[in-house]
Amino acid sequence: VAVVPAARAAGPAAPKAPADFTMTKGENSPGTVTFSHARHLAKVGKCSTCHMRDFKLKRGASGPITLEAKQEGKFCGACHDGKTTFAGAVAFPIDQCDACHKD
Repeated sequence: VAVVPAARAAGPAAPKAPADFTMTKGENSPGTVTFSHARHLAKVGKCSTCHMRDFKLKRGASGPITLEAKQEGKFCGACHDGKTTFAGAVAFPIDQCDACHKD
């Protein structure tokens, strides 16, 4: 029999994160981005931290995610500014391209 700590048993169940997905590579993109809901959810704690504020719930409905938009603090740039902290860690800045762009 597993013992669940009382604090965890009393709270709501954590949401199940959607599967990782590869974002459409832009024309001038330095590489493919695979987005992980699970990694982000582990840091930010709830879906609404990003959804409804920076991203719409339906994939692709938020419009094109461009470098210019991110540099203006939109989309990923809303948190990846090198200042915002989650779970005691600073979110890396948007100009740290190789943190997300792979190839």
